Amino acid sequence: MSMQSVISDKNVVVNYIPEKSILICELLVEFITKDNFVNLFTEMGEFIKKNHVKKMIFDKRNMRVFDQSSMEWYHIHWKPEMKKYGLNSYRKILPNDLIFETSVKLGKQKIAKENPNFKFEDFDIQYFKTLEESIEN
Repeated sequence: MSMQSVISDKNVVVNYIPEKSILICELLVEFITKDNFVNLFTEMGEFIKKNHVKKMIFDKRNMRVFDQSSMEWYHIHWKPEMKKYGLNSYRKILPNDLIFETSVKLGKQKIAKENPNFKFEDFDIQYFKTLEESIEN
């Protein structure tokens, strides 16, 4: 299984596994600003539009805090756009942090309440503890 580097900087490493059509985004920082987040996902979106990506693994284990407005933009705008290009499966790896997990849950509830047309069920979203599990499932 070969891995191709797509983006690499102080905030993130993004790799692509062409044989499995998987894009892996590993955040290296405890927090990413909304501007940096939007720029990163816009850049990944350009890659997705030109390459065959069916699954994205979002490894957030290094994060401690996230920006709620980034999460909202990611779900409401980015995901529906990427679905047009074949990306519909998302695997998330969260930090081992109950407060972070609770924040994610509350954030998703807020998005669902404020955006009734957006349905989380329209996407294959699953949570795993390891990269290996995320790749296999």
